[in-house]
Amino acid sequence: MILVVYFTKLDYIKITMELYIRSERDQMKKIISKILIVILLISSCIGTINVAPVTVNAATKTNWPKGPSIYGQTGVLIEASTGTVLYDKKCNKKMYPASITKIMTALLTIENCKMDEMVTFSDATIHSIQYGDANMGCSVGEKMTVKDCLYALMLQSANEVATALGEHIAGSTKNFAEMMNKRAKEAGALNTHFANANGLHDPNHYVTAYDMAMITRAASKYSVFNDIVNTTTYTIKHNNKRKTDATAIQRHKMVWPTSGYYYDGIIGGKTGFTDQSGTTLVTYAKRNGMTLIAVVLHSNGTNVYKDTKELLDYGFNNFGLQNVSNNDKRFDSDNKVTLQSPFCNTTDSIYIDKTSNIVLPKTAKFSQLTSDVKFNYTKDSFATITYKYGDKSVGTAKVVYSSDSGKTDSTVTVASTTASQQTTTAANNTGNNKNSETAVAKNNSGKDSSNKESSTTVSNKNSKKSSFKLPGFFVPLVIVIIIIVVVVLVLILTNKRLNQIRESKRNRRY
Repeated sequence: MILVVYFTKLDYIKITMELYIRSERDQMKKIISKILIVILLISSCIGTINVAPVTVNAATKTNWPKGPSIYGQTGVLIEASTGTVLYDKKCNKKMYPASITKIMTALLTIENCKMDEMVTFSDATIHSIQYGDANMGCSVGEKMTVKDCLYALMLQSANEVATALGEHIAGSTKNFAEMMNKRAKEAGALNTHFANANGLHDPNHYVTAYDMAMITRAASKYSVFNDIVNTTTYTIKHNNKRKTDATAIQRHKMVWPTSGYYYDGIIGGKTGFTDQSGTTLVTYAKRNGMTLIAVVLHSNGTNVYKDTKELLDYGFNNFGLQNVSNNDKRFDSDNKVTLQSPFCNTTDSIYIDKTSNIVLPKTAKFSQLTSDVKFNYTKDSFATITYKYGDKSVGTAKVVYSSDSGKTDSTVTVASTTASQQTTTAANNTGNNKNSETAVAKNNSGKDSSNKESSTTVSNKNSKKSSFKLPGFFVPLVIVIIIIVVVVLVLILTNKRLNQIRESKRNRRY
């Protein structure tokens, strides 16, 4: 009986060890597959067949078109799709915004409410404004739809409506201000602090020109917002407190076709004024597929429209969009290396997102750019390329990673890149104006954005190549050698591990 139990136990150990060995082998196959993929991805940063080092004449600061001299104390012009700063006059200086604050209020309303929701005006809301403040003449207990509120907010600049929307969404002005500050950071507005929903003066309520452009950029992604700010008049129907219809009238003069300030291609924007902020204005327009956002802070009267027109004209006359994938051929299908992996059943490919654009001066060529690559492997992105023209960032492009499963063998496709792994700042100062600053916020100082010069260059069909070229077989040969070395090492380690398992098995047997 004892012998039967003993040998039964030995058989159990034997079966267990065999299963363990098989499991170890399967695991090693997976490891080898992953190693092969990693090697291929790394090789994309080293080079491929027929890729030579490139030298270009990098643009200098003087190549950037000279911007206008605006009356406003601070201002900025950005291209909406890329976020590229085209013009900057102290765009990171903290200033009082006045009613352009309502762009953020509208953004949060659109993201958190349905258009047919009913907003009730509280006693605190109605009595939060003073005589002379812009309003819609709402009454305590009045009920309006979110849609009507948004038109009253953006066209009539109704301050009680802004407060009512904040209370409706967050329960209180304080809670809504917290939501505003959180959303501002998400939009890239890092030097902004909101204290209320309407922009009435508060020493702790401030923005920067750049931040307002980024907030507007976020809002402009919603078609309902674009429709509202592009409207000249809107009728608010009578309700439980309002016996007759009311009309909300657009205050932004550049939206009115009959106005002497009308701008061709205008989408909309928002006006603002307090004694402390001066005249503020946010405007965005679209021409030839390019959308520009102009922000002017602390201007005076109609000078703000003159400033805005000059900024928009400067942008449309001097800049244009260029598609990255059509120009940067480092990840092109004609410039890649393929390698078979016997252990994987997926096909992985790396390529530049075909929708990625950059904005360049019309006199500039893509071949004059330098680039920085930040490797940030995610679910659908392998890296981000930041392009620079001289010392100016002009946009980014994603290097997309995709995978197709179900194939017997795996083919991992990679391409070359000559760019370094450095990051750049999105906002760049482009203005040349030397106007004096006016402090507006106590204990709030502005910060200027800065960027590090990129030391790498873009390889494309227009680049000038050096006389030295790698042999066509060199890089593939190196890759093969690396793979062989890795596989041999893995096999040695695997065999060593299996020997240890067998030795342990023999010891248990005896």
